[in-house]
Amino acid sequence: MIDAARAMDTDLLAIERIRSGDEQGLVELMERHRESVFRFCYRFVSNETEAADLAEETFVRVFQNASKFRPRAKVVTWIFSIAGNLCRDFLRRGKKRRNDVSLSSTVAGSESLELADVVESDDRSPDQNAIANESLSAIESAIASLPYKLKFPFIFCVLEGNSYDECAEALDTNRKTVEMRIYRARKALRQDLSHLSNFF
Repeated sequence: MIDAARAMDTDLLAIERIRSGDEQGLVELMERHRESVFRFCYRFVSNETEAADLAEETFVRVFQNASKFRPRAKVVTWIFSIAGNLCRDFLRRGKKRRNDVSLSSTVAGSESLELADVVESDDRSPDQNAIANESLSAIESAIASLPYKLKFPFIFCVLEGNSYDECAEALDTNRKTVEMRIYRARKALRQDLSHLSNFF
């Protein structure tokens, strides 16, 4: 989860350092947020290699556009809006993914909800685990099929544990809109996954 209150001032200082030509500002932002940005991108594209590339490109864009940042929103939510746009454009282009890795794989350093935790258990038999793996694939597919305006808030808030207010800032909208989009995402997922019980 983004610790925005604590990071806000230091993030703004980092942006000012970038604006003045000091690349250390970018290093500081990457140290604080690279892991969460990577994890967010990974949720979108289901591939570690592509997620790493998108996360790297996110910070390239941060560096290139630091002079355009206006503190209407927190720096970190601006960073995530860039990451979300890059993920959306990547999926729209339909780029071939390399070395596909399922969302069931462990993402290094991740402390947020893993989809596999919902459908896998050490206590299950091999047959039950096979069913669980099929369920996981269905969940991944259902999330992937969500339109961007629903997918972003669902991943950002539900899977990554960020607040609705932070999401509203990242999407340049209001909390009520975020709440409605998450409601619609859950409803769509429930319909797509009606054969799975108690997931959403």
